Amino acid sequence: MPAGTEVTISVTTWEERQEAFVRRIGHRTPSELETGTVVVVPSMSFAESELRKIVGAVHYEERLLFMLLFLRNPDLRLVYVTSLPVDPSVIDYYLRFLPDPADARRRLSLVSVGDGGAAPLSEKLLRAPAVLEDVRALAGDPDDAYLLPFNVTVAERALSELLRLPLYGSPPHLFWLGSKTGSRRTARQAGVSVLEGREDLWSLGDIEHAIELIRDRSPHADAVVIKLNNGFSGQGNAIVELSGRTAPLRSSDTTFCASEETWPSYEAKIGAEGAIVEELVRHEPMVSPSVQLRIAPGGAVEVVSTHDQILGGPEGQVYLGCRFPADPDYRLDIQERARRVARVLAAKGVMGSFGIDFLVAHGAGGNHVYLSEINLRMGGTTHPFWMARLATGGAYDPGVGELVAPDGQPRRYVATDNIKDPSLAGRTPAEVIGAVDTAGLAFDPGTGCGVTLHLLGALRSFGKMGAVCVAETLDEAEALYQKLLGVLVAS
Repeated sequence: MPAGTEVTISVTTWEERQEAFVRRIGHRTPSELETGTVVVVPSMSFAESELRKIVGAVHYEERLLFMLLFLRNPDLRLVYVTSLPVDPSVIDYYLRFLPDPADARRRLSLVSVGDGGAAPLSEKLLRAPAVLEDVRALAGDPDDAYLLPFNVTVAERALSELLRLPLYGSPPHLFWLGSKTGSRRTARQAGVSVLEGREDLWSLGDIEHAIELIRDRSPHADAVVIKLNNGFSGQGNAIVELSGRTAPLRSSDTTFCASEETWPSYEAKIGAEGAIVEELVRHEPMVSPSVQLRIAPGGAVEVVSTHDQILGGPEGQVYLGCRFPADPDYRLDIQERARRVARVLAAKGVMGSFGIDFLVAHGAGGNHVYLSEINLRMGGTTHPFWMARLATGGAYDPGVGELVAPDGQPRRYVATDNIKDPSLAGRTPAEVIGAVDTAGLAFDPGTGCGVTLHLLGALRSFGKMGAVCVAETLDEAEALYQKLLGVLVAS
């Protein structure tokens, strides 16, 4: 090299790559993003102590397998990464929903880390450089690919940097907007009501003071709910009864939604991640619907669906399943409030898929709607809706809040991740798929109705799976679900 010659090395930072991603596809609507190569990393990036609360958590990575149905688009290539290999019969099952399964399979690459431990998938990938190199090679041109995560933490950003792929998700520093504290503050900015309560609490002393403030403002309240900032599916909640409450808080009548939780372990989590306290409304009927949305890289907001959540556990704090769509009595109301919140989030730089949970009280003067929490991630309602939408070939009509099939009629469904029975343990996915087919309950593309199955990898070890029961009415969907349970337990 001649003396004095200057060499310019182009280094693209993560921020520059994200900005280029926005410029490249920011003009598209969220529904037009499924082109090029999508690298799906369905890592539930939460603390290992929280993941251990979920039965068969490692197999929840299969809940994003609905993405395989997007392979009906011949311009899409998919790289799907999991901790453990996915049973081949499960892949065959998803591909059978497509018009040309063989062509779709040629554009599908499956990658396994080979690690069934409790750590989130993204952390496992970061410890597996050879697997990362394989994923990078499969992704191909980084200007025609992006990384699609379940949620975004510093681990997903690190993956994005190492793979040199843009990330379809919010930067990690916006993660707090989806915390319980961030949810309450964002709701207020959007002009959406929240329950009486206090946020940004970091000690039992903070919580005790907040409870007293709630009692002053809501003297009729007989209980409160403490929620860990980063808890999910209600597993980070604790209910404290106010009648006869004693000091210190540790001696009060308390129900932890996660049975293994204790005050020492819970107090440590409050100090580590913070918490909120809200009034637990018992004096009027209360339901908890949700709205699912997407924000495109350019900031366009799309309402994806609404659901009525099926809740269980103490005081209905734990998510078990859902019904689609939400009740027409409040469906469009919560959609509009969700849009207002989404516009606030988009202005802050949020993008990707997320959900907003609401609480609706049926009072004498009409419905009272409160934002419960924002989940800046995919969730339990993500897989059901996309399976129903893609299997039926329908489209969501936000004007009425319905999934409208090609025949012009709506489709509704009942879905759950929590079909559990000892008789299912040891069963293979192929056996269960066959049993449902033989019973005549499998989804029929001709009628646009029937059962789709998921979470099948959890069958052998945990006797657990999920299903979406699609029909023209919710009553028919519920009846289909009951028939499915009869087949699964009897077969």
